[in-house]
Amino acid sequence: MNANPSGETRVRPKNRSQRLLPISPGASLAEQAQVQEQEIEKLHLLLETVRDLGTEISLDLLMGLIVERASRMMNCERSSLFLLDREKNELYSLVAQGLDFRKIRVPSDVGLIGHVARTGETVNVPDAYTDPRFNKQVDMQTGFRTRSVLAMPLHDRRGDLLGVIQCLNNRNERGAPIPFDNTDETFLSALAGLAAVFLENAKLYRDMDALFEAIVTAVSLAIDSRDPCTSGHSRRVTQYSLNLARAVHACDQPPFDKIKYTRERFRQLRFAGLLHDVGKIGVREYILCKADKLPAGNVDLIRSRLRLKLAEKKIALLERAAAEKSAPAPLLAAEFEPLVRDIDAALALVEAKNKCGFVSDEDLAKLKALLDKGWLTEEEHVNLSVRKGNLTEAEWVDMRSHVTKSYEMLIRIPWPKELRELPEVAYTHHEKRDGSGYPRKLKGDEIHFDGQVMCVADIYDALTSSDRPYKKAMPHEVAVRILTEEEAAHFKIMPELVKLFFDSGCYKIADASSTAVLAGA
Repeated sequence: MNANPSGETRVRPKNRSQRLLPISPGASLAEQAQVQEQEIEKLHLLLETVRDLGTEISLDLLMGLIVERASRMMNCERSSLFLLDREKNELYSLVAQGLDFRKIRVPSDVGLIGHVARTGETVNVPDAYTDPRFNKQVDMQTGFRTRSVLAMPLHDRRGDLLGVIQCLNNRNERGAPIPFDNTDETFLSALAGLAAVFLENAKLYRDMDALFEAIVTAVSLAIDSRDPCTSGHSRRVTQYSLNLARAVHACDQPPFDKIKYTRERFRQLRFAGLLHDVGKIGVREYILCKADKLPAGNVDLIRSRLRLKLAEKKIALLERAAAEKSAPAPLLAAEFEPLVRDIDAALALVEAKNKCGFVSDEDLAKLKALLDKGWLTEEEHVNLSVRKGNLTEAEWVDMRSHVTKSYEMLIRIPWPKELRELPEVAYTHHEKRDGSGYPRKLKGDEIHFDGQVMCVADIYDALTSSDRPYKKAMPHEVAVRILTEEEAAHFKIMPELVKLFFDSGCYKIADASSTAVLAGA
């Protein structure tokens, strides 16, 4: 559409071929030279825009850059760019808010931009309030006063509607409001054509990114399915880590005042959190879900074995009494009943030491005696003799191998440049600053900072989570004490990170069943 001298609004053809800045018939040589000089300047701005747009692949940042350039080149008060969401039949725009963006959505058939989206026509309105298609509600909500409007469709290479670009309130060299004219239409058409190309490329990149996100999500869910005993752990650790990273980013005090997070670094940390335990796929399932020291069913096996010994002993004593033609009672009292007491004591010891807890030297001696009697197998003795926890040394080696397995899996993925440190972040989440961590026993700043962030999150979740079969969840206050007085006080983890974690409330997260973190929220 275009404004004629009478102020009417009219539709202009969608496909035109003309100079960027038309030369009026009968123009003098000086006037022609001036127009050509202006055209060169406009072309220079377009080339500069092409260069800048070509370096941005993030859709939201690209939209913001296009809007900024449109306002600058059109010399108008405000510009906006809306993309079409075909599934929801809406037009949406992205508004920057710090490191994040929020979407503004409107129905695709409302207002002047809705008319452009529906018809594919250019709209040029000298006074928006005289056009019945104009949606006054937006001005009422924002306090902005719309006067002139120039809106054009954006089409992809197939000719399908991509979105709408809109410029509001044209101004002359002195800043006075004026309508948009044919020259403005030509210039915005050139900009819209360039913008459409880069927007389509950015959308394709975003679609590839969405596919990548979906794969990461699927793998993370597979990890939880593989290790149902800690289901939700990856998501909780990711959320704790992101909360702490945001607190670090916002902190203006040493040692965090110079540490800043970009959106790409946040994304890298989120992916590292979701995938940090992917190596558990290679760990034996019974180790992952081991609740007690003995494998499931082994206590019943020991009980049956010892009860069988009792039965065999009783039969032997009864046969002996019969052979000697003596009463069996004295013989049973002398040799069978003490064995019953010994076996009952042995079973009580086995059941008690099968639970996670401390094993004393006295307990170890008793278990060794059971082994010597043949009442325990070598494997059962090794399991029950675990001093602390429920895993043997060999099982711990297997369990801890998940970190290296994770790294070996992640390092084989061709991560994009902005995610290239992801494997290292996941690799370092069990390292401690004093060198007591694993698997590489790194010290201090040898540990990736984001790995240290994840370490705090991982320890807190291990202490407070209620889905571990081998322990009860600890209260928040106990977790604070352990992290502060045992871990941070001995400089195993960075004390400042622990303090910030609790002072900033980073431990407060939504329902663990929420999939927001998987979706990138």
